[in-house]
Amino acid sequence: MKRLSQLIPAALLTALCLMPLEAQTARAGGSVPTDPLARALDAEDKGERARAADAYKEVVLQVLAAGATDGDRLAVAMLGLERVWFEQGALDSIVPMARRVLQRRPTDPTAHQIHLRTLVSMRRDDEARTAFQMWRRADANDGAPYREYARLLMQQGRSLAADSLLQEATRTLGAAGAVTGETAQLHVSLGRWDAAARAYREALIDQPWLETAALYGMQRAPVAARDSIRSVLEAPPAQLGRRRLLSSLELAWSEPRRAWQVMATLPPDDSTLAAWRAFGERTESGEHWSVAAEAWSAVFAQRGDLESQQRAADARLRSGDAAAALAMVRRTPPAPSRGARDTTSERTRRKALLPLEIAALGEAGRVAEAQSVLDRERGSLDEVTRAALTRPLVTAWLRVGEVERARRAMSESDLQDDDEIAGALALYDGDLATARRRLVRASTQRPELVDALGLLARVRLDRSPAVGRAFLAFARRDSAGAAKQFAALADSVGAAAPAVLAISARLGARDAAPAVWSRIITQYPTSPEAPEALLSWARLQLAQGDKDGARAHLEQLLVDYTGSALAPQARRELEKLKGTVPPVASSPVAPSPGRPFAFPPARLPA
Repeated sequence: MKRLSQLIPAALLTALCLMPLEAQTARAGGSVPTDPLARALDAEDKGERARAADAYKEVVLQVLAAGATDGDRLAVAMLGLERVWFEQGALDSIVPMARRVLQRRPTDPTAHQIHLRTLVSMRRDDEARTAFQMWRRADANDGAPYREYARLLMQQGRSLAADSLLQEATRTLGAAGAVTGETAQLHVSLGRWDAAARAYREALIDQPWLETAALYGMQRAPVAARDSIRSVLEAPPAQLGRRRLLSSLELAWSEPRRAWQVMATLPPDDSTLAAWRAFGERTESGEHWSVAAEAWSAVFAQRGDLESQQRAADARLRSGDAAAALAMVRRTPPAPSRGARDTTSERTRRKALLPLEIAALGEAGRVAEAQSVLDRERGSLDEVTRAALTRPLVTAWLRVGEVERARRAMSESDLQDDDEIAGALALYDGDLATARRRLVRASTQRPELVDALGLLARVRLDRSPAVGRAFLAFARRDSAGAAKQFAALADSVGAAAPAVLAISARLGARDAAPAVWSRIITQYPTSPEAPEALLSWARLQLAQGDKDGARAHLEQLLVDYTGSALAPQARRELEKLKGTVPPVASSPVAPSPGRPFAFPPARLPA
């Protein structure tokens, strides 16, 4: 039987507040409390259920003898009795006590809940129905009896009985406004997704706390039912609770772009701005950076505050859009349309945005301009700030392959201890031993360094200027040159040959990739790159319309590499090719920075 555990902390707090001061002091000090309610709580804390039951019962009898006017104290004692008797397996004892209270307090909601809950849990259905009718007669216009009884029936999996009860509530109470939430939960349990969306749409008007329950229930809706849910929740008039629910559902369905489109059309009042901020934080945590940037940009357009400007620029930068990040950094804050004007001074704002400006310029390849900006602002910066700004500048020089200029910039800081930068410099110099030792400790996200780390784990050489030159060309965005150099390395790096060939195929021209993939499959069939080459080759053939060639390579992958992690993706591609599975809609995959061409990864079925 499920308990109303969410009520217990509040009930205990109420009980402690109702205790006499000396009883609370005794409870805190460890002596035996004199107040029976304090004794009951103390005994329950110690696991002495029999003593706790006696004390709770004493409280109930005291309240009833005094005229049954202290409803709060009575509710705490009744809930306590229910807990300890349930744990003792004495459910039969709860019913007479609840009935005794109801004789003196016919409208007591806690006693009615305990009475009905206990009878339902004991499967005494006729008595439970009688208890429900008695509660309903106590207040004919109250929806609480219907809500509680329907909830208990649904918890036991008796959905049809709950459905009949809620239909009765609709006839009795009118528009079913009092039980709309329970009706929605019933529709969810029966898979009536359109009806559930309509019920939650109405319930959220007066019961906004149901938003979490609605999200939990409806996020399980199948793909075929989702458009119907969207139509219901998007229907005018636009209301924040409904739109926020639909936005959360879209995020749960892996549709962050749609999630923002739902929120973006709301009128920008204070509640909407708070919801936009919460959405921006949520998409940041999910690393949906382009969507997070749009949310924070919308907040900035309305408020003009420094925080939203910083977070919008940072999200743009993380999404790979350095130009948009730079534009946001340099954007003049608008006068706020809602709330108080941001009082941040221009100098403070400029200083706060300077690291993002330098990083954006570096990502955009405008490193000389980034150096100029830092030199111009150097006089107004303290030593700690200057040192902090040196890192993105050095990283920018390394990203364009300007090793010597990166070294000069490093000379003014303590970045010699930075594992990522020191490892990158060692890599470009061909010092593979140092690069291996430093990069393995760095949490880098740069694609060329991630590839380098995987390659270094398989290369047995401690020094190779050729490897350094290949990665330096990669850093300088010379994809064609890097592809040729990586291909040339295959004969000199031993077991790492298929890895350098895979990098070469990814960086080179599309029409040159099949020859490299063929070499990997033929010469290195046991390498992890072999199934990857087959899958990439098949996808290229699909894009070119060569279905027979794609089918052959997919079937080869499934036969020769059954245990590969790529086998499920190959099976999905093959089923799509044969027309047995409808294609999964997906957004186009943009190439990562430093990767001029990438095939979109297959998505597994939901």
